[in-house]
Formats: sequence, structure tokens, C-alpha cells
Amino acid sequence: MPDKIRVAVLFGGRSAEHEVSVTSARSVLESIDRDKYEVTMIGIDRGGRWLAAADATKLLASGRVEADSELKSVSLDYVGGRELVTLDGSGDAGSKLDVIFPILHGPYGEDGTVQGLLELAGIAYVGAGVLGSAVGMDKDMARRVLRAEGLPQVEYASVLRSRWRAEPDMVRHELERDFGYPMFIKPANLGSSVGITKAHDATEFTAGMNEAARYDRKLIVEVDVGDCREVEVAVLGYEDPEMSVVGEIEPANEFYDYRAKYIDGDSELHIPAR
Repeated sequence: MPDKIRVAVLFGGRSAEHEVSVTSARSVLESIDRDKYEVTMIGIDRGGRWLAAADATKLLASGRVEADSELKSVSLDYVGGRELVTLDGSGDAGSKLDVIFPILHGPYGEDGTVQGLLELAGIAYVGAGVLGSAVGMDKDMARRVLRAEGLPQVEYASVLRSRWRAEPDMVRHELERDFGYPMFIKPANLGSSVGITKAHDATEFTAGMNEAARYDRKLIVEVDVGDCREVEVAVLGYEDPEMSVVGEIEPANEFYDYRAKYIDGDSELHIPAR
């Protein structure tokens, strides 16, 4: 029987989506084929420390990654070494790794930063590379690329947090004139609908901009297109990518916000899309 592929699942992280990443890591651990893969779990706490444990449940016991006496602080070895080493100098933290599976959400995970680190360390990893991750994470830059390729999209504006804080009334008047209500307001570099609000009037607009500004220096304001459908497609591969069947999400709330995604559980998923 061939040797198992040694995969390290990397999860947690410094972003506001830390808890979502832990939930995703649990799903991976439950679903991965143990006949093919030897799994190491590496949790990143909110301070950025990489932590490993022989018993993966120690890292997944709560909704967040937190250091304790049973967890080892680790780092990646030199280029080509493909090993985890303990930061206290006590030696290797496990066998050599064949591939790292980042299950990180948001900044410092999906934006090209950890992908660049793994490239420098010479370790294979799952998912998009540095450029694709960086462009895909930034809603403004992703839209610019889509526009250059001629793909239609919802009308939007990008507003820097510094400008919003310096001249909020002018920003609000401009967007009320150009878009009208309702409007969606989002952090440019965050997922899982964290920090997203729907503004129906000036009071909600101000509150929504301030909420998004807690998470990012760049804010996205979008026109509400009204009656629309939310669909999703998974893509796997590089030179010859495969696409999944189209799925459709029917939100239970006014829109598919963080609560609808991860807390209420009342939204419906239709596969294939209706």
C-alpha cells in the first residue's frame, strides 16, 4: 500500500472570520479520507501564533484557537525542509509535510499573504495562488478585473475609510444622488458577510459605513438590484478547471447576511439551482 499523503490543515487566523474557519476545519477533519491522508491540524490564534497538537480535538474543542499547555508553538522549517519545528527548540513537531490545506477565511488567509509564505517555504498548498487570492479577496480590484473582461456587474462605488471619516456628509450625498436607497455597504476585504449592512435611509447608511469601517480601510457601496437570485459555483483546477453544478441559496432573512449563513439555519439551498 502506498504511503499516505501528509497534509496539514491550517485554520483559525487573525481575521474577523476566525470562528468560521474553525467550523470549516471541523468539516474537513470529519470528511477527509483517512485511508489516503495523514492529517496534522495547525491552528493559528488571533495573535498569529501557529499551534499544533498530536490530538487534533485539542485545537477544535472550542470555537476559537487558544494557546494552552498542551499545544506546541510551531513554525515552518527552511525552504525544502517541509517540516514543522517547535519554537522552543525542542525539535520537530511532526513528520515532513507533503501539502498544506489552508482553511483560513478573510485577511491573512485568503488574500495571498499565507500563500506567499508557503511559496517562500517551498511547500505545496491547496487553492489559488498569490495573485488570484489577492485580487479575489479585494472586492474593488476583483470588480475592476471583471469589468476589463466585459462581464456585467452591479453598479458600485469604492470609498476609502479616511475620506468617509473626513467628509461623511459629502460621501452620503454623492451616493444618495447616484444610487438612491436601499444600498448595500461592505468592507472591501472580508468574507462571510461580516460587516455587511443594507441601508434604507440616511441613518442606516451612516451606521453601515461606520460598521464596515471597523474592518477595512476601503469600503464598497452597491446599488440594490431588487428582485435577484443568489447562486454559487465551485471551481476546481488550474489549466483544465472543472465547475460544479450551480447551487442557489434562498435566504430566510432580507439578504444572506452572517446570521443567515451561520446562526439561524433557516435559509434553503437548492442543488441544482431552480
